[in-house]
Amino acid sequence: MRRMKDRPARAGLKKNLASSLLILALAPALAVAQAAPRVIPVRDARAVYRVSQPGRPDQTWSVRFDAAAGLVRATSLSGTPMPMTVLLDLHDGRAQLVLAQMHALVNVPGLAGAMARVMVMRGAHFTPLGPATIAGMRCTRYLVLRRNASGTACLTPDGFALAASGGDPHGRVSVQALSLHVGPQPPADFVPPTGYSEVTLPPQMLAGLLGR
Repeated sequence: MRRMKDRPARAGLKKNLASSLLILALAPALAVAQAAPRVIPVRDARAVYRVSQPGRPDQTWSVRFDAAAGLVRATSLSGTPMPMTVLLDLHDGRAQLVLAQMHALVNVPGLAGAMARVMVMRGAHFTPLGPATIAGMRCTRYLVLRRNASGTACLTPDGFALAASGGDPHGRVSVQALSLHVGPQPPADFVPPTGYSEVTLPPQMLAGLLGR
């Protein structure tokens, strides 16, 4: 009975993570297929993204990329129930929430598999729509079509997603870069803080923290 009860929470958690966190780091993967454009940044950078979903407040995130190590640090600036930082390792799928108010480092279970599925997405078809300029940077816009899903993405040659939007039977989400600055990022910023308690929360509680 407990497993049955946890299913809606798990489904909501996966959906919220995919739309509010994963897409910040992996939005380019909407266009993975064929001889696709680069889908992972190959240079270090910091950016600010706005995430929009129907019926929810917009969220703003500061995102940093360590390209060589495959690490992402995303810090909420507005729109989430509480301030938080997300640490992602794109190589092994590890994800943790850093909650300064609780002095806690929260493991996000199941995200490794979700990230892997996004990274190896197959069967998408994308069509170039022409160039665009977003946040002062040039990118190429693509129409992205996949079974039960469609969207658009604007990608730079070095793998940054400046905009992405799409929908599937579960809903729609859009992400847009408000700024992007390419340059080295401090390696220490991608390391979990010391002295924090490492915990794993039940899916329903974790979904609540993420505003689901």
